[in-house]
Amino acid sequence: MPIQEASYDLLIIGGGPGGSCAAALARQKNLRVLVVEKCAFPRFRIGESLLPMANSILRETGVWEKIESAGFMPKLGAEFHTADGSESKHLIFSEGYVPNLDRAFQVERARFDTLLLDHARELGAEVRMETNVIAVESTPDTNRVTLVNASNESYTVTVPWVIDSTGRETNLTSEQKRTLDPSPFPKRMAIYSHFHGVNRNSWRNPGNIVVVRIENGWFWFIPLDQHRTSVGLVTTVEAFRQRAIPPEKFFQDTVSHAPKLRQLLANATPTMEFRVTTDYSYFRTELARERLILVGDAAGFFDPIFSSGVYMAMYSARNAVELIARAHQAKRTLSVRERNRYKSTIKRHAGVFQKLIGAFYDNDAFAVFMSQKVPWGMASGLTSIVAGHARLTWPR
Repeated sequence: MPIQEASYDLLIIGGGPGGSCAAALARQKNLRVLVVEKCAFPRFRIGESLLPMANSILRETGVWEKIESAGFMPKLGAEFHTADGSESKHLIFSEGYVPNLDRAFQVERARFDTLLLDHARELGAEVRMETNVIAVESTPDTNRVTLVNASNESYTVTVPWVIDSTGRETNLTSEQKRTLDPSPFPKRMAIYSHFHGVNRNSWRNPGNIVVVRIENGWFWFIPLDQHRTSVGLVTTVEAFRQRAIPPEKFFQDTVSHAPKLRQLLANATPTMEFRVTTDYSYFRTELARERLILVGDAAGFFDPIFSSGVYMAMYSARNAVELIARAHQAKRTLSVRERNRYKSTIKRHAGVFQKLIGAFYDNDAFAVFMSQKVPWGMASGLTSIVAGHARLTWPR
């Protein structure tokens, strides 16, 4: 399968939200784009709860009207509960400091990701599914990328720019991706499934995400439609290993010891087998090189609490495309200053969520978080941050 060496300006590895948004934005800047994705779409993913702050990026790509008409569940806020059901906290996005962050959507990722990738294709990006990247050889002048298609045929694409949007689960490793920052959190994992019959009677809004905090972790409840709810348990790898029982048994035992969870799941039945995701809490030390940039989970991920993953993928994709388009037009590589600025921008943005995550797991800070009478107007600032507004001006 021979490829002309000058066919593309940008190769994007991974067709998830980060890769698809990068492709759409790059096409708007007239870059010739190739997206390669190892899976066939639609395919299952978690990370189903979006943040209002991502709406502006979706609008920039031109896909927003398609998202609005797709029938996804509107998400107007978030609800937090203690495991015994004695305390609860309801955050309404419209009550935050920042205007126009009043809603988001709960999305079935199989449909959502397909919609985004199809939109990038409609804008002129070439998309090759069931294509694996075996190696990327980068020089200051170019990238040579070795690909293998579904027929197990190997070929090479030479392209000036590469965006790595492969996420956490990837076989594509490199020296750049092996070096990690020290993690501020213990290793965590998630055990999850989709359920019918979750009790939503007590929810303030049927589209809200509901979080139940437990010892060593928490549960998510994300309504995907009128009947199905995504339910997941996040716990530490150490806590799971100490029990030495199968994941589904660990999930069920945890539910049985928490009154709030028993209430929500009393009549619920899983609609698919339980799944497990690990490798939480990491960040690459180096995010950009002369002609290759990491975006989304390929760059780093802390924890799914506060649903920042998809938003950070889109946010980093937009920043990456801006850098690449500017350098490509000037016919040069990314400068050391640009690479350092990209790294500091992404890590500073993610760092706000990191602090919020740390506060969630700290008992004293969580007690303040759950307080019904938060002083100094902190409630509105906190609501804005939970909505994804991570640019912390003085009031926030």
